[in-house]
Amino acid sequence: MNDNLEQRVLQVERQIAAAAAAHRDRRERIATAALQGLLADPDGHATVNGYVVAAVALADALIAELDKEVKP
Repeated sequence: MNDNLEQRVLQVERQIAAAAAAHRDRRERIATAALQGLLADPDGHATVNGYVVAAVALADALIAELDKEVKP
């Protein structure tokens, strides 16, 4: 492999890693906000694991909806 190609591969790998980290951070922020809302519900009777699973599911659903292409 030539040096330019190797450098480009390394650059792309760094970009992928950065994008993955940004996605994890975004998912965590949204899940944290969702969990706060779930815990604020005085009628909630879920288990701790139930709250966590629900918060992550809500975060994933919101991210999927936000990432959809907006059609004019």
